[in-house]
Amino acid sequence: MATIQCSNPECQTINPLENLVCEQCETPLLKRYLRPLGDWVKSLEVGQLVDERYLLLSHQAVFDSKPGVPPDFSEDIPENIRKYLRLFHYRLHLPQIYTYYNPSQESEEEQGSEIALLEYGTIPLNDSGDPSHPELLPLLTEVWPQTQDNPLRQLNWLWQMAKLWQPLEGQQMVSSLLDTSLVRVNAGVVQLLDLHQDEHNFHNLKELGKLWLSLIEGTSPLIVDYVQSLCEYLQRGKIPHPEYLLNYFEPALALCGQWYDKKYQIFTLTDAGPTRSHNEDACYPQAGELVEPTAQDPNFTIVCDGVGGQDGGEIASGLAIDTLVAEIPQLPMFRESRDSQQGLQDLAEVINLTNDRISERNDAEQRQDRQRMGTTVVLSLVHDHEVYLANVGDSRIYRITPDGCHQVTIDDDLASREVRLGYLFYRDAIKYPNAGALVQALGMSNANSLHPNVTRVVTDADCVFLLCSDGLSDYDRVDQYWHLTIAEILAQEQDLPTVGKELINVANHKNGHDNVTISLLYCQVKFNAADLTPLSMGDIETLLETTKEETQPTLEPSDDLPSDLQPTAPFPDHEATQGVKKNNIALIVGIVGILLLVVGAGFYGMWQLLEPTPTPVPSPPSSSNPSLPKPGTVIQLTGSLSLSETAEGTEPYPDLPAESIVQILPQDNGEKGIKVKICQIASETRLEASSLKELEGKNAWLTTPTLSSSVYQTYEGETLDGCTMGD
Repeated sequence: MATIQCSNPECQTINPLENLVCEQCETPLLKRYLRPLGDWVKSLEVGQLVDERYLLLSHQAVFDSKPGVPPDFSEDIPENIRKYLRLFHYRLHLPQIYTYYNPSQESEEEQGSEIALLEYGTIPLNDSGDPSHPELLPLLTEVWPQTQDNPLRQLNWLWQMAKLWQPLEGQQMVSSLLDTSLVRVNAGVVQLLDLHQDEHNFHNLKELGKLWLSLIEGTSPLIVDYVQSLCEYLQRGKIPHPEYLLNYFEPALALCGQWYDKKYQIFTLTDAGPTRSHNEDACYPQAGELVEPTAQDPNFTIVCDGVGGQDGGEIASGLAIDTLVAEIPQLPMFRESRDSQQGLQDLAEVINLTNDRISERNDAEQRQDRQRMGTTVVLSLVHDHEVYLANVGDSRIYRITPDGCHQVTIDDDLASREVRLGYLFYRDAIKYPNAGALVQALGMSNANSLHPNVTRVVTDADCVFLLCSDGLSDYDRVDQYWHLTIAEILAQEQDLPTVGKELINVANHKNGHDNVTISLLYCQVKFNAADLTPLSMGDIETLLETTKEETQPTLEPSDDLPSDLQPTAPFPDHEATQGVKKNNIALIVGIVGILLLVVGAGFYGMWQLLEPTPTPVPSPPSSSNPSLPKPGTVIQLTGSLSLSETAEGTEPYPDLPAESIVQILPQDNGEKGIKVKICQIASETRLEASSLKELEGKNAWLTTPTLSSSVYQTYEGETLDGCTMGD
């Protein structure tokens, strides 16, 4: 008989597979259905239990019978697997590696038979908890004709596919988007079943037009003429680039969104938790009140989780709420016509302003090191047919539909960063002691160092957005309890205040280690089919022509080239060179910077994950008057700095970690870097960066034209081999 082990570490009772909750401790059973990657499964029989854990339901579906046990992983990551990691930012749409390992490592002959499984977040399940579809997710081509009565959803699916073109093309996997057997849907979300390596580099948007043209027969009559014209434009090469294709969707989605009646409810609640003396979280609207915004009201909600010493956390979170509540209603989108991409940039600028308000308060109160206060933030902002979402830190946003729960934000922590850089599997990275250390939060430094994550989703059916601090989201509590709590809102069986209180109880009784704050945004969307004029390409081109000066082909900051892919240290103490609002030149510079830094970030990032330091580690304020110590001075770094073999930074080394010791050497005029002699590399706790150790005693360049006094201190310790103290 098939069984599942309870994921509660204090229980671990073996339950029949049909159980929905543990028969011993009543914890909801977390059922993870996975898909085999590769050919290793072909020789196995259906019903076989692989490695005493993975039940083979079919050659397309595997069930994890021990979901509470961390999966195994190989140390070596081949390039074809590493590409899944680099696309981690798009995990809402793309599969991720759940496990990848060789169960038998005893001999070389047995190498190469790795068990590899893909995960997709929540998949549709039937009432008994089994997958609703044999291959876990239904085909787009199957579901498309069934949604003719929801033209916004059909446009939404096409728009999501268009947004995936560039990231997949960048990893030479865009052919996956053109394979109809791989393009699946999960309610309103397009998800690819697998990723295939491109056989050539000549794929173009004409092929996407051909694929979409095959859907015409099942397309809503209200958008069929527009979609057919769009396909013809693509096939004729009139829309040669994905940026231009996305521009064609903006007015179409806006016009289609006007055909829907919408109603919203917001409920927030916060609690200090059973183990904390005070509450450093904050939220908006006011906790405990059910709010029903009208169409004329700015419709937004915020959750903040304060961090910092001596009451700083609650000051920072409160200041963030006050600033955002004052500034968001003043956004240009509420006063003038703004396209969605400009709306994202406007929202990012408001978050940057909020960051600087907190940072300036830190500076005014002379808060340094761990006394600097900061806060995470997640917010949702409803505007027309879309919900704008933003996050900084590790507070989260989930989107819940009747069939699933999807995390739509990515945590700003070390674990997520190492995955995006391709160095670690996510479920492996989170096992390290410092995996949850934040790489950014509001207020720790000025906005030049901040990269808010901003995106938007189209609301084409009823759904609930859950915004929460990690007091609830830790230990998979949302994944465990959404169907017993939030799903009841969508089934009209519970109201928001009742469910909000249930979620606080889950956090306090199942976690209980932290403050907890939740916000529920309930979106009710109904198609109003009366007296509608179908979309035409002529209407869309007229709108594009009138706004062409404002609608340049740009990329969304988070959707198409996430700014947080930059390999930065937790709360970097040197001034970043890129802001959030990016133009095309800045994007090119960012890409080049990533290529130069990626090797160094890997070594230093691993060191940070293994170093068991508290979370987070704030950096001191940067000096406004940086100066270079005189030649011969020996300094000890208080933060990491980028290092290169050349003054131009063209041959990067791994980053120098904090506490490393270098000697300033005479500088040549015109050099872009600072020439130093490496006296001593800081020792790692559990990982030796051998490539760095080999540099001791050698000359190199710090890849910065100035050296802020906040990132070093004069070394006054023992004499070091190869470095003479003073002049």
